[in-house]
Amino acid sequence: MERTEDRSYGYLETWCPICRETVPEGALQECIICRSLFCHRCAVAAYGHVFCSIRCKDFFFYGDGEEFEEEA
Repeated sequence: MERTEDRSYGYLETWCPICRETVPEGALQECIICRSLFCHRCAVAAYGHVFCSIRCKDFFFYGDGEEFEEEA
């Protein structure tokens, strides 16, 4: 991940891997499902958590879609 120093504000910046916008270093969050990093602009909040995408949000709620075998 690239880091640059913004001398006008005196902090390091990095890039959001999803939207490619510049954000302060340390402002990126990690998705609890896929562990990818994302910024507050890309965040998808649901079920008391923050995810990197709607896909991860849906996976959290619905699971991986496997059907369970019925017991006889």
